[in-house]
This record gives sequence, C-alpha cells and structure tokens, in this order.
Amino acid sequence: MKRRDAISRVALLMGGVLSAGTLATVLEGCKSGGGSTAGTNFAITPEHGEMIAEIAEIILPKTSTAGAKEAKVPEFIQFMLKECYKEDQQKAFFAGLDKLNEGAKGSFMKATAEEKLALVKAEDSAKEKSEFWKTMKDLTVLGYFTSEPGATKALEYLEVPGKYEGIKLQKGQKAWAMS
Repeated sequence: MKRRDAISRVALLMGGVLSAGTLATVLEGCKSGGGSTAGTNFAITPEHGEMIAEIAEIILPKTSTAGAKEAKVPEFIQFMLKECYKEDQQKAFFAGLDKLNEGAKGSFMKATAEEKLALVKAEDSAKEKSEFWKTMKDLTVLGYFTSEPGATKALEYLEVPGKYEGIKLQKGQKAWAMS
C-alpha cells in the first residue's frame, strides 16, 4: 500500500479529525517519483525544530502511553512539511512559529511551561484558527496515530492477518465459506 493511500484510510478511520486542507495537501503534495509540489528551498532552523517538538508534546503529552516526542511526531511533521507542502504553505507555517515567539516575548523555548501552555491554548481557542495552527494540530495527530506507539498503544490494535486458528471439520460437514 502506498503512503498516501494509508494516510487517507487513517484519516477516514479517525472520523475526519484532519482538516480538509491538510488532507488535500498531503494527498496532492506527496507525489512519488519526483513529482512533488513541495517547496524546494526548505530549511528548518534548530529553534523551529525545537518549537515543533515542544508544541507537539503539549498537544499530545506522555501519559501512560508515549507522547508526541517519543512517537517521533516532530520528525514526521518536519518530513511532511518538506515533502508535501508548497513553499508558501511552509512559509505560513514558520510565520506561525515566529508569531508564537513574539507572543512569548521573543522566545517560546525560554518561556515557562505555564506560559507555553497558555500560548498554545490561545492558538487553539482563537475564533479564527490560523493555517499554522490547523497544520500543526493535524500533522501532530496524523503523525501520532500513524506511529507504532500511537497505533498499537493508544488505539485498539488488531494485527492483520492475525493468528492462525485452524478449524477441524467433522465428517460430512460443509467447508467454511471465505469472505
């Protein structure tokens, strides 16, 4: 199965949790065979990388199951931004991170845990959600629930094809139909 097929199926299974914009971007932007529409001048600063990791962990913190960092969600977000998002979408995302830095008086990473949480809650409760915030939340959720810990520990998991359970037929019994 191709990655884009898997992502679209996961999105459907998640009950439409992902925004239509993110789903469309992922399905259209992630082209195999060099046909990517992603921005070609993609570069991420160490500070932006740290912010992505911190925000993802605030959205999905470690509890009795893995948090976003442990599930490698920040790496997933950076990969998706690089490979699937157009240059203007990437710039809008990083502008959103810069806006968070401004709200934190210059450095989101130097803010206290309470200040970081307040900034993230303010983004989430904004009446008009920014494109940055929609993308951040969508990629965090998608990355987490398609990761091994997210899919096997946070969700019910049934390994396919599952274990073999042989069936003993009695003399004269019809064979089982396969569906």
